[in-house]
Amino acid sequence: REGWRPGVFDLMPVGGGLWSPEGLLEHANPVLCDLLGATPPEVVGSELLDLVDPDERAAAASDVTELLDGDRNAVEVVIRVAGPDALVPRAVSSAGSGRRGRWPVTLHLTGYFGVDGRMAGLIGQVFDFEPAEPSTPLPTGLVQVLEEGSDFLLVVEADGTVSYGNRSARGALGVDTAPDRSTTLVDVLDGDSLEFFREVVEPAVAADGAWQGELFFRDRDDQSLPVSARFVSHQPPGNGREVHASGSLSVFARDITDLKNAERRLRQLATHDYLTGLPNRLLLYDRLELALNRYVRYGTPVALMFCDLDGFKPVNDRHGHAVGDAVLMEVADRIHSVVRDTDTAARVGGDEFAVLVEGVDDMEQLTAVAQRLVSRVAEPVPVGAVTTEIGVSIGLAVASASCHEVDTLVALADSAMYRAKAAGRGRYVVVTEPDA
Repeated sequence: REGWRPGVFDLMPVGGGLWSPEGLLEHANPVLCDLLGATPPEVVGSELLDLVDPDERAAAASDVTELLDGDRNAVEVVIRVAGPDALVPRAVSSAGSGRRGRWPVTLHLTGYFGVDGRMAGLIGQVFDFEPAEPSTPLPTGLVQVLEEGSDFLLVVEADGTVSYGNRSARGALGVDTAPDRSTTLVDVLDGDSLEFFREVVEPAVAADGAWQGELFFRDRDDQSLPVSARFVSHQPPGNGREVHASGSLSVFARDITDLKNAERRLRQLATHDYLTGLPNRLLLYDRLELALNRYVRYGTPVALMFCDLDGFKPVNDRHGHAVGDAVLMEVADRIHSVVRDTDTAARVGGDEFAVLVEGVDDMEQLTAVAQRLVSRVAEPVPVGAVTTEIGVSIGLAVASASCHEVDTLVALADSAMYRAKAAGRGRYVVVTEPDA
């Protein structure tokens, strides 16, 4: 457990504890302490098997031994918690919590390993809380944690109906547990995720007792909602049957929409130009490599145009960078209006753009596109009270048997672009083969 920190562990809305390989409790989070009716100092050091009903201790001891020996991935033991007559350690029984009654709950145990790769102990979690008698209430603090938590908590019965949803689930997902209009798991899961649940999640839960990962729910407005979820079976794992045939489920899920949006923004920043929104050099080269792979394999034509603006520096020098940025954004829009949606228009430098064209083997069509770019960019660009005039020089290179590598084609298009500038600017030059 070197480097382990209990902070996140203590914030979980489930009972959690860490036990040593000898079965001694090393750490209990607040929910588990509430269940045990004691403070952490009162329970740390107590025996795991002391929590188990005496009639079940022999079987529990055998299961735990198999888990520590690596013969099992996870085991479950039924423990009784809370109250002076509960079967808990003496320190817990004498804690004087004032509660009465005995709650049998299922403790899910899995092993964890140290930095040396050896079994370092057990992680135990209590996901569901079943009172021994209907009249026995759950601990008040625990009910509040489950009901008011920001994460979604669902209890799904064997027939797929949702028998409980906490406040977050009712509000965001529209969960209804009324008998005549109860929500089902089919209502909660998004279409693709429902199929994924049946093919992946359900078999994993049946085999291991739990599954954790990302999928999609449907919110109350029938919109897709990405979540990080954990499905836990209320039945012993390894029975080989479908979850709904073997028992009910507890589902813990967290809305990760903000996380997914942040990931998309990061991908956008990494692959697109911040000013124009066009693909950047990185994304262009990636698409160019794929296009050239298709050329080599299938013969699909590939052409690359390098476009360098003429007269752009004086615009920046005379009118400032704000006007210059507006001109660049207008040029990006004009290039995008000329090329096809299937082409890639990119900004690869300050005033340098590129266009990747795939699937066109007619040189007249390619040169027509280049000429339209020259004409369109040369049109005056009004920016507020200022009207600017620029042009563009274009180098057009076409993939061939002797030029089908990314760097070679890029160098060829770049060389052609400089020839266009040297020839008087505001024009295009076509090169089909590298210089000998």
